[in-house]
Amino acid sequence: MAKLAFDTGGTFTDFALLDDKGELHLHKVLSTPTNPAEAVVRGVSELLAEFGDVVDLDELQVLGATTVVTNAVLERKGVKTGFISTAGFQDMLRIRNEGRYDLYDLNLKYPDPLVTRANSFGAVERMSADGEVVTALEEETVREIAGRLREEGIKSVAVCLLHAYKYPDHEQRIAALLREEDPDIFVSLSSEVCPEVREFDRASTTVVNAYTRPQMSGHVAHLEREFAAKGINRQVLWMTSSGGLVPSSRAAELPVRLIESGPAAGAVAAAEFGRIAGEGSVLSFDMGGTTAKLCLIPNGEPTVGTDLEVAHYHRFRKGSGFPLKIQSIRMIEIGAGGGSIAAKNPLGLLDVGPRSAGAMPGPAAYQRGGTEPTVTDADILLGYMGTESFVGGSFKVSKDAALAAMTKLSASLDVSVPRCAFGIHDLVNESMSKAAAVHATDLGVDPRSLPMVAFGGAGPVHAYGIARKLGIKRIICPTGAGVTSAIGLLIAPVAVDLSASFPMQVDNWDFAAMDRLLGDLSAQGAEVVRAAGVAPKTITNSYTVDMRHVGQGHEITVALPDRSLPPKQFHEELLANFYKLYRELFGRTVAGSSVEVITWRLRSSGEKDQVTRPHTRHAAEARKGTRQVYFSEAGGFADTPVYDHYKLPVDEKILGPAIVEQRESTAVVGPSGTAHVDINGNLVINIA
Repeated sequence: MAKLAFDTGGTFTDFALLDDKGELHLHKVLSTPTNPAEAVVRGVSELLAEFGDVVDLDELQVLGATTVVTNAVLERKGVKTGFISTAGFQDMLRIRNEGRYDLYDLNLKYPDPLVTRANSFGAVERMSADGEVVTALEEETVREIAGRLREEGIKSVAVCLLHAYKYPDHEQRIAALLREEDPDIFVSLSSEVCPEVREFDRASTTVVNAYTRPQMSGHVAHLEREFAAKGINRQVLWMTSSGGLVPSSRAAELPVRLIESGPAAGAVAAAEFGRIAGEGSVLSFDMGGTTAKLCLIPNGEPTVGTDLEVAHYHRFRKGSGFPLKIQSIRMIEIGAGGGSIAAKNPLGLLDVGPRSAGAMPGPAAYQRGGTEPTVTDADILLGYMGTESFVGGSFKVSKDAALAAMTKLSASLDVSVPRCAFGIHDLVNESMSKAAAVHATDLGVDPRSLPMVAFGGAGPVHAYGIARKLGIKRIICPTGAGVTSAIGLLIAPVAVDLSASFPMQVDNWDFAAMDRLLGDLSAQGAEVVRAAGVAPKTITNSYTVDMRHVGQGHEITVALPDRSLPPKQFHEELLANFYKLYRELFGRTVAGSSVEVITWRLRSSGEKDQVTRPHTRHAAEARKGTRQVYFSEAGGFADTPVYDHYKLPVDEKILGPAIVEQRESTAVVGPSGTAHVDINGNLVINIA
């Protein structure tokens, strides 16, 4: 069956088409930030116009990753949203959890809530922690709230009541009443979006879902109409933040789970490329036009966390953003991409990012109205990227325009243009190498021991410099590096992650309650996965639990043993899993303290696909010529050979310095490096 994947990025929208013959076709178009669907439709149309004769449209499966949700939150361009809590808790979004990300900052600030105080309402009701109705739901107050929402023109509302993660009856009734009053309103219930403990985190997650839901629903519906007009009638599958694909109906209902969909697809692809290159653990480095993402992939699988934080008031400061209780691949993201703008700061020093030129106007070299120098402009002036081969030659860029923008900045800094350009390139590399070191250290790994999988339009350009700073000796640049996240969509399995908080002490275990809870989760998971076309017999379920010592404030996630084990053995294995991980994380165990499960988690998934692209030896000459390229190791510009990646024979060694060009990206091999293409088409760079 043919598959067509698209990944909407901040600067480019990437495509990968696997046709009915098993051939892979790659494509790239500029993103359209004001209407992301426009670039998707354009790219799909261009691919089908060229390869439609080897694709059966009736069976074509479209897969997508999007920045619609992320951008709506970061740019605060979501819809006007309402918030309903238990009466007396309307200020929950402002009080937060009373934590401080900096104990000594007297002017501590957080991002403003996505819902104004005027649009935060209290429903008269109260449920106790053990399910007792303390105050019955006063339905008339809900109808009054519905009237006020209507007066304010609010079409999306988040509902988060006390203890609703376990006792959702009042939330469900509020939703029914709101829909009676306004059938077109979008209602996001915390018991459906995030049925987990911790009131503020649950509310924050639900609010982000409500804030972005109408936009994502409209985006999904618009694309499916456009695809249907082209004869593509299968439901689109969308990548979630945890690396699984879900059907459009699920994506439109729970957009908060797609907030890191593009980066997640890249991590899935990096794991696969590392595996076929013979590496068990790798460091994934994805650098596009707007951001760079770094992800540690141990033992062939990305690490999935149980929470995420977005829209930080202070970059990298945990606690300064909106917490989201969703399953998400653990990675670190910084605002450094090809479109990141370089400028002189108030201290007279060079700064790069986080402002980005994006797709419009884009870097100065794009000649679309951009006048400020960017990372891409610097890379072009340094010779790392060719003007005639940019995006396979289909997108013309101007070195003169890049030079004009860089000249202004270099004059203000009183340095030469090459020095200014390399300063930009090196400063970005330094920022990313430090971020990678912090990320690896947090996970207890020495980055020097890992090979790097570099992809994205700018990833292979910067990989050599970053690897040298980190002490990494091997870089893997996949074929199609510039559209690797789109390729990741072709590989990823259909999968859904579900959770439910239901505290249970190990000393007072209730097997019947556990079976009921996990049975309900597996039924929900099977329903979603089957809706994506997965055969029931191929569905697999994996269970984990969040555990802690009784009285502790936070949990760790451990694997749940086989439920068919005898009770005594089940408990022994569960505690062994907990104590082993606890010791690895904290260096000790706590004796004489009871252990409890807080949250139960399920991943229900289909089978993972493979996209193999064996590299064939070409008779044509791989060397395209030479150009002047700047290397600090060489003391300046050096005449450097340029090679066509696709024409390089397998295992033929290339001595650095060299430039190896793909249609969608360019790899830089410095003077201390050697490179070769392996049997799978990966460009492997070894650094002395």
